[in-house]
Amino acid sequence: MKTWLIAAFFLAGIFLDGIIFPGFFGFRESFLTIIFLVVMLLYHKADFQGLIIGAIFAGLVEFYWGLKMGTLMLPLLASAGIFFLLNIFFNIKSGVLTALSGAVMFVIFWEASTLITKIL
Repeated sequence: MKTWLIAAFFLAGIFLDGIIFPGFFGFRESFLTIIFLVVMLLYHKADFQGLIIGAIFAGLVEFYWGLKMGTLMLPLLASAGIFFLLNIFFNIKSGVLTALSGAVMFVIFWEASTLITKIL
């Protein structure tokens, strides 16, 4: 997938996450963004380029929502580090292991963002 298409999906996700989903479904405002960042990292298969793009997107979301710096970037780096470690020890190429590692990344990202929000 091209980088510009990922950016377009990201902007659409930010719109849905900031306006549509909290109003209609009562989701927390970073729910879709966290899912998008985790799926993007899984798509790039533990690639450094995916991590850089994810950090840029997390920084843009922090700036857009007025969050303190590090509220989403630090959990992204923590969950990506766990994914990189899982990828070293296990051969994550099948769909089941990818889905399982994505669920682990999502839980780590969600809990770390909640913890960092309380700390900052």
